[in-house]
Amino acid sequence: MGQLIFALLLALVAGVGVTVLIAAAKARQGKPQPGSALLPGVIVFVVILIIFAILNSYTIVQAGSVAVVKRLGEVVTVFEPGLNWKIPFIDQTIVYRTQEIVYETSDTPETSKADYTDFEIDTATSDGQQITASYTVRFRIRPQEAANIINNLGDESEVVEKIVKQNSRVWVRTLLRNYEANQLYSGDIQAAQDAISAQLREDFEEEGLELVFFGLRQIGFSDAYKTAVETKQIEAENIITKQNLARQAEYTKKRTITEAEAEAERQRLERIGVAQGEAESIKLRAEADAEATLVRAKAQAEANQLIAKSLTAEVIRWQAVNQWNGRYPTVVSSGNSEQLILPGDLFSNAETP
Repeated sequence: MGQLIFALLLALVAGVGVTVLIAAAKARQGKPQPGSALLPGVIVFVVILIIFAILNSYTIVQAGSVAVVKRLGEVVTVFEPGLNWKIPFIDQTIVYRTQEIVYETSDTPETSKADYTDFEIDTATSDGQQITASYTVRFRIRPQEAANIINNLGDESEVVEKIVKQNSRVWVRTLLRNYEANQLYSGDIQAAQDAISAQLREDFEEEGLELVFFGLRQIGFSDAYKTAVETKQIEAENIITKQNLARQAEYTKKRTITEAEAEAERQRLERIGVAQGEAESIKLRAEADAEATLVRAKAQAEANQLIAKSLTAEVIRWQAVNQWNGRYPTVVSSGNSEQLILPGDLFSNAETP
C-alpha cells in the first residue's frame, strides 16, 4: 500500500504540475482555456500510474532466498528464486534468506563479520565460579516453512531476535551451570557444547529453522581463578619434577650398582682366565717335557740296539783284554771251593781255526 500511495501522490503532483504549466502558458498567450489544460495533466497522471504499476507487477527473487507473498495482509503464496509476477500495489513480498545465517557473540562484537552480532553472556559454574561465554550459531530458514514463519515470528531480523538470540543465550547460561569450572577451564567443553546444541536444534525445528552448527568459542574466567589455577599447576609441575628427579637418582643408583657388579664380574673372569691360562701353560710344559723324555728314551733305545748289533765276539774279547787288570777272576764251585778262571779260558777262541 505504501507504494500505491507514493505512486498516486507522484502522479497527482506531476498531473497538477503539467496542468498548471499549460494553463499559465496559454494565459500568457491571451488564450485562457482551463479545460484544455486539464487533459494533459490527467494523461500525465495516468501514465505515471501505469509506469509504477508495471514496475510493481513483478519481483525477482535471488538465489538462496524465497519471497512470501501477502495480499491485503494474508499469506497467499511463496515465490521461488527467479522472476515472479504479482498484483501491483496489492501483493507485498517479504524475502527470507535460505542460505546459512550467522549469529555470534563476543566481547568485541563490532569486529565480528557475522550477519548478526551480540555481546558475550555471563553466567556461573556449578561450583560458583563466574564465567563469560562467547559462541557462534549457524542456522537456515527452511523454505517450506517460510509461510508459517511470517505468520508466527515475522521477518528475518525478528526470527533472529525472538528465536536465535533469546534461546541460545538462555540455554548457554543455563546449561553451563551444570559443569564445574575446572572442566571448562581445561578445555573439555565438548559435552557442554553438545548439550546446548541438542536443545537449540529441538527449539529451531519447532519454529521452522535448521541448526547447522553451534560452537562455544571461548570461556572467560576471573583473574583470581586463573591465578589460583596457575599456582596449582605450578605446584603440580614441581611435584612431578621432584618425582622425576627421584626416579632419575634411583636409575643412576641402579646403573652405578650394575656397572660395579659388571666390573667385579669382569675382574673375576679375568682372574679365572689367568688361572686357566697358567694351568694350561703348566699342562703344555708337562706335555712338552714328557714328549722330550719320550723322544730321548726312543733315541737311547735305538742307540742300544745299534750297540747290541755291533758287539761281536771278537769285539767283546778285545774289550776284555784292553780292560784286564792282571788279576784272574775266580768263581765259587759247588763244593764251596774257589776255582780260577785261566786267561786261556777268557781269551780262547770259541772256534778253532
